[in-house]
Amino acid sequence: MTTDVEEFWAAWTRLVGEWAGRESAGPTTGDVLLRAALRDGLPDLSAQPSVDVTAADLLACEIALVRMAGEIDDEVYRLATPGRPPRNLDAVADFCRHGWRNVRNPHPGFDVWWYWNEYLDPADERLNPYLHYLLVGRRAGLRGVPLRTHHERPAALPASPPARRACLFAGFDVDGVMDPYVIAYVRELSRFADVYYLAACRMNDGELDKLDGLVAGAWAVPHDRYDFGSYSMLAKDLVGWDALEEYDEVLLVNDSCYLLRPLDDMFASMASRECDWWGVQLTSRWFDGAGDSRAPIPIEQVREQMPRTVMHPDEYPHVGSYFLAFRKPVVSDLGWRKRLENVQPQRTKIRIVYKYETGTTQYLVGQGYHFDTFVDALHPYHPMYSAGTFDRIAEGLPLLKRQLIWENPYSVPDMRDWKDRVLAAAPTADVETMERNLLRVAPDDRLHRSFSIVTREDGTVERPAPLNDKRFRVADNRTPTFDHWWAFPVCAYDHTLAGNERALFEQVRNDPSIKKIILTRSRRIELTGENVVTFPIDSPEGQHHLLRSGQIFVKHGPAINLPNPVDTTTHNVINLWHGIPLKRFGLASARVSDRLREVMIRNHSGSRAVITSSRMDTLAMSAAFFPASYPDMWPTGLPRNDFILREEERLPNDLREALERLREELAGRRLVLFLPTFREGQGESQYHFDESELTWLEEWAERQHAVIGVREHMADRARTYSRALLPLGAIDLSSRRYPDLEIIYRVADALISDYSSCLVDFLMTGKPIMSFAYDYDRYSSSERGLFHELDRVLPSPVCRTFKDLATALDAAFEPRSSEELEEYDWKRRIFFDHLDDEASRRVVQKVKALYLHDD
Repeated sequence: MTTDVEEFWAAWTRLVGEWAGRESAGPTTGDVLLRAALRDGLPDLSAQPSVDVTAADLLACEIALVRMAGEIDDEVYRLATPGRPPRNLDAVADFCRHGWRNVRNPHPGFDVWWYWNEYLDPADERLNPYLHYLLVGRRAGLRGVPLRTHHERPAALPASPPARRACLFAGFDVDGVMDPYVIAYVRELSRFADVYYLAACRMNDGELDKLDGLVAGAWAVPHDRYDFGSYSMLAKDLVGWDALEEYDEVLLVNDSCYLLRPLDDMFASMASRECDWWGVQLTSRWFDGAGDSRAPIPIEQVREQMPRTVMHPDEYPHVGSYFLAFRKPVVSDLGWRKRLENVQPQRTKIRIVYKYETGTTQYLVGQGYHFDTFVDALHPYHPMYSAGTFDRIAEGLPLLKRQLIWENPYSVPDMRDWKDRVLAAAPTADVETMERNLLRVAPDDRLHRSFSIVTREDGTVERPAPLNDKRFRVADNRTPTFDHWWAFPVCAYDHTLAGNERALFEQVRNDPSIKKIILTRSRRIELTGENVVTFPIDSPEGQHHLLRSGQIFVKHGPAINLPNPVDTTTHNVINLWHGIPLKRFGLASARVSDRLREVMIRNHSGSRAVITSSRMDTLAMSAAFFPASYPDMWPTGLPRNDFILREEERLPNDLREALERLREELAGRRLVLFLPTFREGQGESQYHFDESELTWLEEWAERQHAVIGVREHMADRARTYSRALLPLGAIDLSSRRYPDLEIIYRVADALISDYSSCLVDFLMTGKPIMSFAYDYDRYSSSERGLFHELDRVLPSPVCRTFKDLATALDAAFEPRSSEELEEYDWKRRIFFDHLDDEASRRVVQKVKALYLHDD
């Protein structure tokens, strides 16, 4: 049974409006209305005039009604709350504000996630399921907890012929490649099952072909629903339930594990057992072992003690979702199918765990299905993430969780020796292939933290931890700085050392008089030179070097690029910025709240200098960076533009390699860049091409022997344009693939943007530019505003509609007249005082002049 959520919501909002009106006359005057609703259900208020209700009204009325129901015990709820909740925690308010959205239960007699799936819409997060139960469900006979419906004996696999299995394999690769460890894993699974592979990302051309002969089907469909979203899509759309019903077992497997040994023993062991579904191991996040010895509990005992519902998902054991096997009774269960089909994007990873990992176990156990696991006991903590993992591997566990190595959530010491420890337990494991993958995809700062946890000679464990802000400030006051220590923190958004910072680093790379300190985040950066060191910025080593750096070069500002507050009176923070602005930003923005103004002033006052490109640029930057003044602006030119104009043979090796790689990818086609700027509304504010427009772009590219290259703003998370254009054959020019935008400029034949500074940077190339300013009036007046009227300063069309853009694209490669070339040249000189590759050298001279004095 399902209920009409929209109908309920309309009646509920009318009730809230009536209640809010009565409450405004005096406290508790709306109580009579709520008591009647709890007793008789939602009243019919359709004849009442409509009243606008606020989010605050909706929440206040919900809290009042749930409190009146009187079924939530403050102490019981507080004890089941993660972390250290305050002694005076208001359980009702906490549950109504966010508890139910995190599938926490109000009391043991009501299962939020089960009810939500069973009777409501699990994709709709407006309606608290317990509120619905109180007003509608219990009067309609709806259950608050599942009813056991499966009473059959646990299923057994046929002895002969061999069991037929289907494997739904969920993959993802940040670089869009088919990693050798995944191919090896799929190859092994294909010995036991028909494998259907789905990558939740765009895969590079030819990568899926590497699975030929190993899989029954392979797809790449970007989505934001994690592994369970891939399982859902495979089961519902790509393979189909009718096909899956023909198998004896359906496996759900993802690529989060490295395969250590053949799977024969595991499949043979589980095939001999009677169960409706099984997995590799059981996890209970709050279980730290039984008794003083912290002993594991046999699976049989856990099954006997499994509760029907609990207050918090962490209390409930669940079977690890990275490798699950379901037999015919479960595959035929309509409730299980419904839950898998209805997987939705979630705001946090923990909600994925609660709803779909713990939720799967909780649903199936609640229905009466019998589970089993290959690891035959519930071990303390998570057996795939704890020190006992290597013991389990020695006992026959065939998989190693990649996240154990780099995340190391329980701070297992000596993880840096993981290869030796794996080989001691599984001598044939291909640890070299695993390591290559780990170094490519693992967050480098977390890997550094994991490897820094070591056992001392006396047997104690050293767990280095960075200073918090308070202790960092104290240390900063006591620590001397060295003028010749230059720190280069990476970009806080994409974690690259590119653009102005990289160009400046290259200028001093081999200067032995300067100690260069590269401070990284998640991306691995390997740059060498004279007196160069590299550390994660949030590591003790990174903080040690940052505290002593006399010069610090940032891309946005100290508050954004530095995780700890440095004393800007003892450190020179040089803001290299990241472009020549057309749009207003900072304190020059069209709309700046008082609070944001205060934050900006604090941030801007921390910069010793700001790099600019010209006298005109200096005026704009002075307005944006107040209270920094005109003399604090250094019109040296932007260092990154050196990479646009410099001879190719003088570029760093990795940039030359990127140039060659991009040329190979283009295969002789013209490259038209599409580089949109950031918008506050992100996906909602960006242009949405319709089908006819996408078709036109595809046909235009074919006519012109061209390809569109998409690179979205570093702070954008919606990826609207990538989703629309990459399926047409556009190429991905994101910073993950090409960190240095200047290299792309060198190869590109034309540029489309809107209000981004890249329009100005690209002028240095002399090639065509087009501004696709589809929301010009709104953007210039209400979102950011513009420093310049685009028609006056750009030697190019300012396209207000897609028709304008199409016209501009059709003319993009036509020869320009002498008048057009002259206009291009003088408008370029508005933004550039220097048209050379010496900007980095000029910045270095200015910085050294701060501490080197010529007598």
